Amino acid sequence: ALARPELLARRHDLGGRRATVIGLDPLEDAAMAALIDGLVVGLPTATRAALVERAEGVPLFAVETVRALIDRDLVVPREGRYVPADGVDLDLGAIGAPASLQALVAARLDALTGDERRVVANASVLGQTFTRDGLVELGSDSAAVDQVLAQLVRKEIVAVQTDRFSAERGQYRFVQGVVRQVAYATQSRRDRKTRHLAAADHLTAQPDPGDDLAVVIAQHLLDAVDASPASDLDIPQLAGRAREYLERAATRARIVGAPAEGQRLFEAALERTDDLADQARLHVAAARAATDAGHNAEGRDHAMAATALFDDLGDLVQAGHSTAAHAAALFLAGDNAAAIEVAEPRWRALDGVPGAGSARLALATPLSRATQRRGDWDAQVMYTEQLLLLAEALDDPESLATAHIQIGARYLAIGAPATSRASLQTAVSIARDYDLPEPLARALNNLASTLNSRDLPPALGYAREALDVSRRAGLQATVAYATFNYVIGLWTAGRLDETRKVLADAWDSITDPSIRDSLWTVQGWLADADGEPIPERDDDDATTDEVSALAWRDSAEITRGLAAAQVTAAAGIAAESIDHLLSASGIEDDFMALWPPLVQAAVAANDTELAERLLNPVATAQPGRVAPGVAAQWHRLRGLVAAARGEDPEFVETELRAGITALDAFGAVGHCARAQEELARWLVDQDRPGEADPLIEQARATYTDIVAVGWLTRLDSWQAERVASGG
Repeated sequence: ALARPELLARRHDLGGRRATVIGLDPLEDAAMAALIDGLVVGLPTATRAALVERAEGVPLFAVETVRALIDRDLVVPREGRYVPADGVDLDLGAIGAPASLQALVAARLDALTGDERRVVANASVLGQTFTRDGLVELGSDSAAVDQVLAQLVRKEIVAVQTDRFSAERGQYRFVQGVVRQVAYATQSRRDRKTRHLAAADHLTAQPDPGDDLAVVIAQHLLDAVDASPASDLDIPQLAGRAREYLERAATRARIVGAPAEGQRLFEAALERTDDLADQARLHVAAARAATDAGHNAEGRDHAMAATALFDDLGDLVQAGHSTAAHAAALFLAGDNAAAIEVAEPRWRALDGVPGAGSARLALATPLSRATQRRGDWDAQVMYTEQLLLLAEALDDPESLATAHIQIGARYLAIGAPATSRASLQTAVSIARDYDLPEPLARALNNLASTLNSRDLPPALGYAREALDVSRRAGLQATVAYATFNYVIGLWTAGRLDETRKVLADAWDSITDPSIRDSLWTVQGWLADADGEPIPERDDDDATTDEVSALAWRDSAEITRGLAAAQVTAAAGIAAESIDHLLSASGIEDDFMALWPPLVQAAVAANDTELAERLLNPVATAQPGRVAPGVAAQWHRLRGLVAAARGEDPEFVETELRAGITALDAFGAVGHCARAQEELARWLVDQDRPGEADPLIEQARATYTDIVAVGWLTRLDSWQAERVASGG
């Protein structure tokens, strides 16, 4: 026989010595998923997961929910099995508990004593989990509640949280969510409202300096509003209280690194206000949370709505703030020209307006960053200077840190890397002192970018920290940039397996088009090392005006062209790409990663005149301005170009060996092995095979160690051809 535990409580004789009582535990998720697959074939993954979660290990719940889907023609019979109907949305949340389950659960609740039903009703208002004190605050008898709870635990209506690692240890919870759902639904609206208000008052009285309870209080107030008849006079006051707690909860969510949740809560607050000024203010807050979460299109829309409202209200200063949020969303989406087009007119319009300093400060940040991305350094210097002056005048540490980051970018571009790093370290210090995750992550990330060509170990450390800070704060834009710089450092260091893993883990979450361009390029380099086809970009129609992104796109096309032996086309791209690369940051930043393929393309096309032109930016630079990584590649590339021109063999060998030594000292493991192979091939061409063999073995060992199967295969093929020809 199948029965619930209360049967034995009423009929003790059934549990005699001739009977064996077996407790049936809930099914594991995997078993429940298999059961559901047996009921309906082809359920979407998300729907099946929601159904597994809703069933809570009870097969009956899953079966009855599927029956409800069949009753609504959301699941239909086809060829002897049940499948999802075509073109329908299987929204389990909209279905609610099936009527059959509601009847079963309601009958079970009806069998409880009056005291038990009252406790269950109070508990259902408190939520899936609840406390004894919360029940008392909602009217449960303090003297009797412990005994009633013990009875409900025995009847498996509720259970005690016993996980010692859970923050809810010692609290109670409903064993099944559907029991709580039915207990809640069977109360009158007036009773629900009364209980929700009591719960909100109880939670409001608790110490909560961090606003941890704000979202729960807000939900109780919103539920009270929804349970109120339209004639209740307290609805506006309750909605106002709910909005206040939603804003507090949203602010807390942003602070703890959950900007997407903050955006959702600000949007919930928006739905509960008719005041235009409040709507405008909440749109701005939602815009900033959305861009932090990487939802740039939604951030743009919120900011535009806010600007329109502030303009209608005649509040030019706040319209400046919302315009800054609009420009930031456009900038983060990669549309730098649009960001400038939006922000510049407002910047000029606020010049001289009393009290507009904070709005102009907000506008200066996206203007400085967008002009930098476009390579318009004159404008970047002007906006950065204004950003610095306004930040100091208004005592705004976050903007001050941002100004020092922008100053660092400018000094790096004009060839003063030490001064650039000093500015970035100042930004780091300010951000740490004031606990500002966004500028901290950006400053660390820029340090990593600067040092990728100068000192690999600290560069990797800065990138890793920037990634950690960004993830903790939920800052998707800086997560993308930190991922990119970390990948470049790993690639340069020859840590190809780690490069592959970081790319695989991060790819789907990165939407910034300029970062995706860069990562596609690295994917191409990895494919070349792996001997795999070079991947094509997934957004060939995407446009950009960012010079750095253009340089990365060029590099991807050069890699593809060289792999396809289309050397003339690759050299043509290289001839144009050098201007993009130099406009982005001179011979700093990404130059070390992107410059060598340009020269190699020219050499492959036997265009030594172009190769010399591509070498010239480093050849004419003063020694102190050439980063160690760039200098190492300079020797290697200079040797390759000299070999292609048929110059003095002693000079060629000296340069190629200097490149190997410098790349090895810098820690560029893969590049060093490639340089060893290049020298070995040249030595063979010079009829010096004995000197080539040790270099070949060293390169082979490195390729094996870093798992560069493609490079290793090509080296072995060349060796086999050499042996076969008697070379």
